[in-house]
Order: sequence, then C-alpha cells, then structure tokens
Amino acid sequence: MTDIDYLLRSHPFAATMSDEHIATLRSCGASFVSFERGSRIVREGKDAEACFFITKGDVAIELYIRGNESRTIETVHGGEIVGWSWLFPPYQGTSDAVALGPVTAIKVNAERLRAKMDEDPAFGYEMMRILANVIASRIQAARIQLLDIYDSADAGVERVTIRSQDAEAVG
Repeated sequence: MTDIDYLLRSHPFAATMSDEHIATLRSCGASFVSFERGSRIVREGKDAEACFFITKGDVAIELYIRGNESRTIETVHGGEIVGWSWLFPPYQGTSDAVALGPVTAIKVNAERLRAKMDEDPAFGYEMMRILANVIASRIQAARIQLLDIYDSADAGVERVTIRSQDAEAVG
C-alpha cells in the first residue's frame, strides 16, 4: 500500500471504497499537495482541474458578492472535499477556496477522474454518491448565508413560509 493509498483509505469520503476503487482513484493522478495560509486552492471562474481530498487544515469557501468583496459561506476541514465544479461543464470554479492556515490534501486530476467515472459505472456511481453529499452541503451553506443576508436586510419584517403540502392545498 502506498502513502497515497493509505491517505485515501483513511479519508472519510473514501473510507468505504473498495481497494479496486482506491486504486482507480490513485490512477487519476492522485498526489500529495500542501498550501500555505492565504493560498487560493480553487478560483471562481477559473478552470476546475482537480478535486482535493483535504487531509489537514481548514479551507474557506468564498463567494464574491460585489466587486472584490467576498463572503465565506462555509469552512471545510480536514476529512472533507474541496472542489466539485470539475464534474460539470464548463468545468470552472463556482467559488474560491482559500487556505485559512497550512493545508494538506490529496489532489486528483479532474480530467482523468471524469474519464474513469465514465469507463467504470460502479466507480462513477460511488464517486457521484460521495460528491452529491458535498454538493448538498455547499447548497445548504449558501442557503443559510442567503437567509442571514435577507434577515438582516428585512429586520422587523414578518415572514410567511408555505410548505409544499400547503401550496398543493391552495393550488
């Protein structure tokens, strides 16, 4: 077992993968990388060329609001994944990912990973299952940030929430 195999096997998002799928993931150009505080791991609007399995450290996921102003929508920690924009055309970052301190990760080449997911449906399904959780987490984090923004803008305004079953009864 190589060091990369060990790190992948011990990463929570790959811990349930078979040895065959760990080998497939490794064959996608998996390499150990490190980032210093302030390093931009992913850039919004730039080519998304990799998926990062964070092994240690914290990474801020940021969105630009106005001009150069950004807002952290989520902080990702060791044991989580940064980068899913490589999965969907046009394969460009949808946010920035910034190292909040020293960060170590396993970097996996996105082009090779997409090809392996297409070639091996079982591997592709497993990766999609894993990544769906990451995407759902990012959407939930963005939703919470939007609620915070609108709550502060609408202070004192009462909200009415319509559940889907209520909407069906009305419609």
